[in-house]
Amino acid sequence: MLHNIILNQQFLYICSVIFFMKRVFIILPILLFGFTVFSQKNQNFVLLEDSLINLRNRVINERNEEERVALNEDFMTLLEETLNLQNSFKHNWDSVKNFSILSSPDNNFRIFTWFIEKNDLETENFGFIHVYNENRKKYVLYPLYDKRQSLDYPKTMVGNHNRWYGAVYYKIIPVKDRNTTYYTLLGWNGNNIFTNQKIIEILHFNKDMTPIFGGRVFKDYPEKVARVILEYSKNATLYLNYEYQEFLINTGKYNPLTRDYDYKRQKCNMIIFEELIPMDESMPAVPAFIVPESSLNQGFIEEDGKWLFLKNVRGSNPDKIRRIYQHKNRNYYSVQ
Repeated sequence: MLHNIILNQQFLYICSVIFFMKRVFIILPILLFGFTVFSQKNQNFVLLEDSLINLRNRVINERNEEERVALNEDFMTLLEETLNLQNSFKHNWDSVKNFSILSSPDNNFRIFTWFIEKNDLETENFGFIHVYNENRKKYVLYPLYDKRQSLDYPKTMVGNHNRWYGAVYYKIIPVKDRNTTYYTLLGWNGNNIFTNQKIIEILHFNKDMTPIFGGRVFKDYPEKVARVILEYSKNATLYLNYEYQEFLINTGKYNPLTRDYDYKRQKCNMIIFEELIPMDESMPAVPAFIVPESSLNQGFIEEDGKWLFLKNVRGSNPDKIRRIYQHKNRNYYSVQ
């Protein structure tokens, strides 16, 4: 009896081992196949990324304008085909340096932008917005073509992606006003032979996820604008960025002792840029003769979902390491 029980137990053990081995042999190929497919997908994206980088370099280095335009069309077509592939939104684009790719901090969309330069040094901008459409349950691409030359009122225009004021973007700052998130884009535009531009653009989305450029979110700015366009001499460089700043703000209280208004210190993130002034007082106030003055700063700080303009900003980065002053006695010369 005991002998039979032992034999039965051994038989059950052998059966369980065989069953387990069968499962392993069934599951292992599935896992290997899945890993292979995943690796192939990653490899495909890497190869496509390399192809796009190389094609973009050809666009930049091509001297013939007609060939440059044709290569740019090839680049845009290949990028569109790449972004329409499944899982393309998850690709990180680590190696790209010759065109701009920005992801929104909430990961709702990506924006791709780049430019080509014409023989007359006029710049034309291009791009794509890659965003998830909840209603259609899929990622949607919106092509961007530079329409700034055909816009009657570029500073105040609010419109969809078909009326894009072109720029190459390098920063996204989300600002929420009630139920709408406005994405503030900082960008550069090579414009023409005489001037460059820095742009503070506003992007938001309709319920159907159609992109809308421009927004009434600027308070106390000298002009009523939907975007800020800073135009300056081609030979100059304008600083425009979003960073943590410590600055002085006018309290509006007059101090009779100092014969000036009192200021208080405030620390927060802000869009900061240099004030634009004429090269010389005798020169006309036209963009080709306008340059940034590094000692004069202006900026925007967020206030209730809007951008509040500050005309005079005495900014300094509080995180910057400052040299500690050490007093040293002066050695006065004395006649012996």
